[in-house]
Order: sequence, then structure tokens, then C-alpha cells
Amino acid sequence: MLTIRRGIATVAIVTCTGLAAPAVANAAPVSPSAPVAGTSCSVAQVERATAKVAPKFWHFISTHPRAKHHFEEFLAKTPAQRKAAFEEMKAKHAAWRKAHPNAAEMHHWKMHHPKVTRAEVHQKLEQIRATCSVS
Repeated sequence: MLTIRRGIATVAIVTCTGLAAPAVANAAPVSPSAPVAGTSCSVAQVERATAKVAPKFWHFISTHPRAKHHFEEFLAKTPAQRKAAFEEMKAKHAAWRKAHPNAAEMHHWKMHHPKVTRAEVHQKLEQIRATCSVS
């Protein structure tokens, strides 16, 4: 559960700050049947469950190829790889925020995406986990 939460947070950080690697097209795509570590779900099942439970988030991910690629990559990682990637993205995000304290992109993001509480995120993730195991 924690690993899916970190995956969503990392995707949000990567896509919002523009820190994602530009060479996404060169990376191999993740198989829809790849298992998601820590769950009994495949990548495709998590994607279908996310579309049902969090349609706005899924719309954002599915309409941005780089975000979708990073989301799928993150799901296919082991818990240790996810934790390392999450910590790396947090460090990059902090460095970017320090270098761009008044960035218009972040202001725009905050204006159009109201803050979601931790409890709301946990609830959605539990729903995704429950939905993906039966889809």
C-alpha cells in the first residue's frame, strides 16, 4: 500500500516539476501483465482500478505519455527500488523548489488542484487495491 502511495506521489512530483528524464521514448515500455510488487495485481489491473476510483488522476496520467510511462515504471519496481526512486525524486524536487522559489508552474498547479488530505489519498489507494484485485 505504501509503495503505491509513493508511486502516485513520485509521479505527481515528476510531472509537476518537469524533472522527468526527456528520453522516455527510448525506455522499454512496461508490460500490462507485469506484476505490481506487494499486491496480487498486474499493471493493467492497477490502471483499470485507478481509472474507476480516481478518474481525474487517471485522466491526467493517461493523457500525458511521460507521466503514464513513469507511473507504469514505478508500479513495476520492487519496494526497495520504489523507495530509492521516491527519495531521489524528493531530493530533486527540493533542489528544484529551492532554485525556483516563485515558479509560476507550481503556483498554477496549486490554484487548480486543491490540496488533498492524507486520509483522502489513503482511502483512494485502499479502493484501488481492493478494485484491482478483482478486476
